Amino acid sequence: MRNAPRAVILSTVAATMMLMPACSGTPRTENLPVEMHGGNATVAIGGVEYQEAFNAARELLRENRFAIDRVDARRGVITTHPKRTAGFATIWDGEQSTVRQEWEDMFNEQQRVVRVQFDPQSTEGVQALVSVELYRTHRPGWRVETESMRLSTHARFRDELGNLEPASFSEPIGLDELLAERLVAIFAQRLTPAAGEP
Repeated sequence: MRNAPRAVILSTVAATMMLMPACSGTPRTENLPVEMHGGNATVAIGGVEYQEAFNAARELLRENRFAIDRVDARRGVITTHPKRTAGFATIWDGEQSTVRQEWEDMFNEQQRVVRVQFDPQSTEGVQALVSVELYRTHRPGWRVETESMRLSTHARFRDELGNLEPASFSEPIGLDELLAERLVAIFAQRLTPAAGEP
């Protein structure tokens, strides 16, 4: 019976995978003006007011439960605070685009930061670029106690001035271009609904 909790967890994960929509909420992009450049997603939409597009982007981020960090309409920039998810353990979050990302977020402490950059000077409709930076938290010297996680400890060292090193730090590990593409596709579809129709 010692393996009962593990069996329950594995059964729950398997059931979750079967019930998960296979990214069915992902908009189709073949009829949308979305392009990918170096891991960033870009879109150009004519006949749309800049302020309308700026507000739509901010609302889209809020709907996806990103906390807004910076809003600068004059420079055309919106950024978010880092948002952490735990993959399969937080099935209510929709940042992951693949099963592999679900697993990676579940077993690594990862966060995403979204940046939306507009060109406020554009005279040909709206031009926007979306990037999603992925960060991973590291905990050097973490000694995991196998009997109870709450008994785990950290081996922390001091620098030459006697200051303790931080218990954890985050570093960028890449761009989540799949999420960037999905966000841009939803954004473009809302501003040009006819373009997203098959």
